[in-house]
Amino acid sequence: MKNRVIAFLLIIAALLPVVVAAAPATTLEVVWMAWPKDMVDKLIAGFEKQNPGIKVDVQLVPFTQLFQTLEVRLPTGGTPDVYLVDGPLTPSYAARGFLLPLDQYFTPAELRAWFPSSIDTSRYQGKLYSIPYATSSAGLYFNKAIFKKYGVPFPSEKPGDRLTWEEVAQIARKLTIDENKDGQIDVWGLLIEQIDRPYQLLPLAQSKGAEGISPDGLKTEGYITSKPFVEATEFYWKLFNEWKVSPQGIPDAAKSREYFGNGKAAMMLGAEWNIARLAAFKGLDFGLSPHPYFAGGKAVTPTGSWHVGINAKTTKKDAALTFLRYITGREAAIEWHKLFGHAPARPDVYDAMPQVFNNPMWQILLEEMKKTAVARPVTPGFLEYELMLRETFNSIHYGANPEEELKNAAKRIDRELRKYR
Repeated sequence: MKNRVIAFLLIIAALLPVVVAAAPATTLEVVWMAWPKDMVDKLIAGFEKQNPGIKVDVQLVPFTQLFQTLEVRLPTGGTPDVYLVDGPLTPSYAARGFLLPLDQYFTPAELRAWFPSSIDTSRYQGKLYSIPYATSSAGLYFNKAIFKKYGVPFPSEKPGDRLTWEEVAQIARKLTIDENKDGQIDVWGLLIEQIDRPYQLLPLAQSKGAEGISPDGLKTEGYITSKPFVEATEFYWKLFNEWKVSPQGIPDAAKSREYFGNGKAAMMLGAEWNIARLAAFKGLDFGLSPHPYFAGGKAVTPTGSWHVGINAKTTKKDAALTFLRYITGREAAIEWHKLFGHAPARPDVYDAMPQVFNNPMWQILLEEMKKTAVARPVTPGFLEYELMLRETFNSIHYGANPEEELKNAAKRIDRELRKYR
């Protein structure tokens, strides 16, 4: 009887539906820029749809707090698992053990999917530590209505056909206008969008053959104090203080764009994102000319933007790598450009979107990305380097002596860089 009962129970059990516990999803903590949440959420949703076993806890941090947040969190442990890396900070995070080396996960053939200048920024001491998420370039925007009104010919809008800085200064002097003769400038000749940032100012010195730092990234004396660097910075000083064609005290890129967009400046040295953002100014007819260079020098343009890195201490390496590959991949790059307008760091995205990138302005910038782009200096002390150079450029644009300020800056920066030796 007992055997019959056991057999009966086994038969019933076999007929019952089998309940299998679903494996819990892996949750990745990702620190990201506080771009519009609805846009970021669309990218994350696309990833989670393709990878149902991975959930992304994306933490959006404003730009002004992002670097401080990472400086606090990264030394303490394995989260965030993945984070947004400002490209030139790759060496700083790598030197302190905050980034997972990536060489074994990407073949040389795979790395050719990105611009070489972007991959250069991904490396420190020969090792790969981050993957490009976006890139950038810059050119000379000009207000066609102002040029027409005062009878000044338009700058060339052909790739590679660039003005010299000397020519730009001459045009700026013609187009710095006090319309009602009240002693107040109504139209400025030239704006520099990022008035004090090395990103936009170093190409002036590099055009004259200067370098921003030593090859090992640990010394600025003899580099930012070199004759060509000083000469380029003296030109910058003259824009604000001798020729007075550029306004002092424009605090940020958004304010520069507002000036230009509202017809208060004839020209603006600015980054690629302005193509889309200037289109929002009603009635603005603007063009883009290639980035200027100094006569007798070489064409140099800024480049670089956000990268993505994996915390070296993450306990979720496989999931983190899956996310890294997706978010820096072709399809996500296409989607992010459609959503936000960042310049893709992958040439294949430009090929995939001819309806966008066949625009003559983008063709100018694409030519620069391929041929004249120079990444910012590679140094583990980039945070200190950038901060002190910004302070220096600010002082110079307000009238301080360029050579003296650069000498003082070199001493201060090199003192900070000693801790990385």
